[in-house]
This record gives sequence, structure tokens and C-alpha cells, in this order.
Amino acid sequence: MIEFEFLNEKIIEVGKKLLKWREEEFTISSKSSKHDLVTSLDLRVQEFLYNSLTQKFPEIGFLGEESGMNKKPETKGYWVIDPIDGTVNFSKMLPMFCISAAYVENDEPKYGIIYAPVMNQVIVAEENKGVFLNGEKITPNWAKVLDDAMISMGNIRGKTHKYFEALETKVMRLRLLGTAALQIAYVGTGHFDAFISVKGNSWDVAAGYIIVKEAGGIITDYYGNPTNIFNKKNLYSNPYIHEDLMKIINTIQI
Repeated sequence: MIEFEFLNEKIIEVGKKLLKWREEEFTISSKSSKHDLVTSLDLRVQEFLYNSLTQKFPEIGFLGEESGMNKKPETKGYWVIDPIDGTVNFSKMLPMFCISAAYVENDEPKYGIIYAPVMNQVIVAEENKGVFLNGEKITPNWAKVLDDAMISMGNIRGKTHKYFEALETKVMRLRLLGTAALQIAYVGTGHFDAFISVKGNSWDVAAGYIIVKEAGGIITDYYGNPTNIFNKKNLYSNPYIHEDLMKIINTIQI
């Protein structure tokens, strides 16, 4: 679709701009708490994408993390944008951050793109067309048993240790990269075998959602029920370990 081609073009364009902008001065401030950071470049990237996308496709709604645009549009189709997922990493000059964008129709992602500009990784998925990493279609090489699995998760302040206590002896490794969007996408590419979302927002998960789905992964809530991008606690998993992982998660007392 022309809409997806245009989205790709603009995500890559602004990602390259972002690498130049970060060499210049940028400011860091807090939102809901001193640990919930936003930079002036989060705002700049979102403004660029909002202007580009809404001018080209005014009939498509826009949902973005910043600038009060975080309410679900009433339009049938809408973009879901996280201008910088992994803002804390970005502010510390770590390479693990990305721009996450999806096209959603009737609350179901139809297309998603994750661009990690420092690592030069572009992960794309379109409904019924599979997953592509830097233009090459891939099939994830997932672990067949939980003991061999690499699991990633989000951070929930004061409670993350409970997940580690329950899981660290049951899996090969646990990883927290500080960017939900990229970690979910890595399930779809096979870098990870599952991602446990503990407080994910729609802009964190929408692109990764379709990437995992198109890879053949399973996405449910913690109890195995069908879910969507607006549920904060989802399990994005390879199909071989999903049930075993879900059982362990349900033993965790939060």
C-alpha cells in the first residue's frame, strides 16, 4: 500500500535526522515522575511524523505518545507512533532505542515498522506478508523448551525482581533492554523467545504486535485470553514455550 511505503520512507528519513540532531544540544525533562523522561527530540520526531503523515493522509487518525496525542482516534484507521522508544537509553547515549510506528485499523495492527537507527536495523511486518529484517524475510529460530529460552521483559519499579525470582532458574537468560518496542520486535525476529509486557502502552507495542503475529508467535494476556494493543499486561511469545511461561507468570504475586 502507498500508505505503508510512505510511512517507511518517513520513518527512515526522521531516524537519520535524529542521529544528526542528537549531536546537537537537546533538553531532557520529566513527565509523570522524575524517572519518566522525555527529550526535546521525542517531541521533534513526533512533530515531523505528525505533519508528514496527516498532510499526506488527512483521513487517517494519529495516536502518539507525546504532546497530548495519546488518545485513541475515532477514525477507522490510525497511525500509532512512539517517536523514541527507549528515551532513557537515548538520553544516556546508549544504542538501544528505536522509532516505532504502526498502522492500525479497527484496533488491529495491519502494518508495523521498528527502526533502530544507531544499529541500522529496520524490522517490518505487514498483515499476511511475514517479517522482514533489513529487507530480508526471516523465519525465527525459536527455542523449543523454556529452559533454552531467552526471555525479555519491561521494568515495573519495585516489582521487577519478583519476575526474576520466578523465572531466572527456569529459562536460559532474562534480559531488560529498556525499549519495549524493540524487545517485542526481537521476539518476531527470533532474537528473543518471549517478551513480558508489564505496563505497555499502545505506542510501545503496536508495531511489535504485528511483527510477532506475522512471525507465528502467540500474543495473549497473562491468562491466555485474546488481547489487544491497549492491554498493558500482555505476553508476546514463541508458540513452543507460551503455555509453560504463562503458568510461571501466574504464580507471581504482585
